[in-house]
Amino acid sequence: MISPSQPAFWRTLLAFTAALAVFAITNTFQLAQKLAVSPFASKTILGMLAFFTLTLLTSSAGFALTFSGHRQTRVTTLNPPASSRFRFGAWLAFGLILLGFPVLYAQPAFAKLFQAGPIRFLIFWLLGLGGMFILKLARPAWGFPVTLAAALILQAAVNRLASYLPALTAYPFALGWSETSRFYFPSLFLSQKIYGQVYPWPILHPSLHLLLTPPYWFNAPLWAHRAWQIGLRFGLVGLIAPALLARFGEVRRDARYWLILAWMVVYLFNLPLYLHLPLMVFPILWFFRINRERRTWVLLILASIWAGLSRLNWYPMPGLILAALYLLESESREIKTTKPSLASLLLYWWKPAAWILVGTSVAYAVSQVYIALSANPPGDFFTSLSSDLLWYRLWPNETYWLGILPGIALFSLPLWVLIVNEFNGGRMWKQRFAILAMLFALFIGGIFVSLKIGGGADLHNMDAYAVLLLIVAAYAFFRTEKPIPWPVAALLVLVVAWFGQQANSGVAHYDQSVSQATLTALQRRVDVTKGEVLFITQRHLISMNMLKGVVLIPEYEREDLMEMAMAQNDTYLRQFEQDVAAQRFAVIVVDPLKFNLLGSSYEMGEENNAWARRVVKPVLCWYRADQVFAADRIVIYVPREAGKECP
Repeated sequence: MISPSQPAFWRTLLAFTAALAVFAITNTFQLAQKLAVSPFASKTILGMLAFFTLTLLTSSAGFALTFSGHRQTRVTTLNPPASSRFRFGAWLAFGLILLGFPVLYAQPAFAKLFQAGPIRFLIFWLLGLGGMFILKLARPAWGFPVTLAAALILQAAVNRLASYLPALTAYPFALGWSETSRFYFPSLFLSQKIYGQVYPWPILHPSLHLLLTPPYWFNAPLWAHRAWQIGLRFGLVGLIAPALLARFGEVRRDARYWLILAWMVVYLFNLPLYLHLPLMVFPILWFFRINRERRTWVLLILASIWAGLSRLNWYPMPGLILAALYLLESESREIKTTKPSLASLLLYWWKPAAWILVGTSVAYAVSQVYIALSANPPGDFFTSLSSDLLWYRLWPNETYWLGILPGIALFSLPLWVLIVNEFNGGRMWKQRFAILAMLFALFIGGIFVSLKIGGGADLHNMDAYAVLLLIVAAYAFFRTEKPIPWPVAALLVLVVAWFGQQANSGVAHYDQSVSQATLTALQRRVDVTKGEVLFITQRHLISMNMLKGVVLIPEYEREDLMEMAMAQNDTYLRQFEQDVAAQRFAVIVVDPLKFNLLGSSYEMGEENNAWARRVVKPVLCWYRADQVFAADRIVIYVPREAGKECP
């Protein structure tokens, strides 16, 4: 990498700080308007304005000083002494700096007041500047650009790690919309052991739920299931980075290695990457060798089997990754002659084409075998193919403020700049065109999946594209013969840090006595109920034996219901409506149900409407709320004695 000159570095840093301060001041006025307070009457708002204004003035003054006649002397004096006596304290202070951002945002009042984008990032940036100076004390040989990059990347990594801490709790009920499903669906693979009879396997994400079954082997408590999921996510997603770096033998395990590894991990968590996708990525990265054909086919088949148990848009991914590695690492045979023969072209290109075709075919075949063995109706699978496309989510909207297209463009931008910097020559242009075509295909596929109703709240559906992009960019970074301009390196750091600081940390708090009282009340209700009890949600209470004597009704779990409602699966939904209208269930346990139709100007408006029309309304027509546990967001519904009464 071409390092910036000291004046260029400090001018860029100070100008960027000043710009952030201007945005933060503007955001503070907007915050005051939103809170309906005068910015000069509120001490809190006034204090924020004073602090951000001081930041603006200080950084502007520093920027002006870099143009003075003695700027080189002034900049040189910023270098700290190399004495070892400072280093232990410096490392300790650096650790505290890294913890500072997630600790601040773990405070609800602070997070609420300073949640606005520019304000939040300015706080993150200022802590990063502090970390830069402190790390310079600990590692005097490093230049300020390196210590700043390290401070920002590691701060983003710690913040991402801290964002999973709220899930480490013994709270007995679901923490979010789909958490209970992540606990319940894995139990279906062990239904004979857990429920005493065989039930159909999961419809959604079979491979994910297979990974989540081990805690059931040991009758683990709920907190252990949560810890397993978090540990598995960090372990599997985290393995992609060292597996990719292992392909570049010249990379020594020095500070540069660990910094690049941390950057990659934060990049993957920023999506966020599903925890079951890495199993078709890191084994290929670790074990693929261009001259080991038998091993390559074994890797392809195993990864494609896993893809077939996962998501439809992942089916071609193992073949595409192998093809990309082959094209990136091989020397083209046909370019060695001015007029390559058809035989030489076929000899070179048949392998990547065969891997993609065979891998996709194997994945599809495995999915059909799973469907046949799962004991579910075939029409309940591939529901996303019939669900609506919400084109407006390409652009900024209430569900995702960035919008899918600007969001993924910003997320991808540094890597594309890196790739273009390396790919702009004429060498091996056919291979590079093929790689770009693969990236484009995954990009378009990810866009369509993101635009499906139920998607588009973040960038996680762009995962296949993002992983292949990372692989290609890593080759551009490590194999380039051109120096990487420092603005490109700065962009790589800033974008990944900006996405990384958006995660919220915290600690889960709940009233144990209230939650235990809710659990006791549910148990009593189950004990006295004569008839079927349908748990639409909170099914982990049954699978983990937190409630006794409940006969599981496998139909109509909440995530399944939501998926069928969005996909307009009339066969499934008509049966649900008939069962509800017949008041088949003596009790229904679910979150509070409200029939409230929203539009696209609301977050997840279309999803809300699908749920309201196809699930909430039928239930409320024939059932009424009998017991409400507001603190735990659980309601017991019982049949209406007077018959149908719709909202």
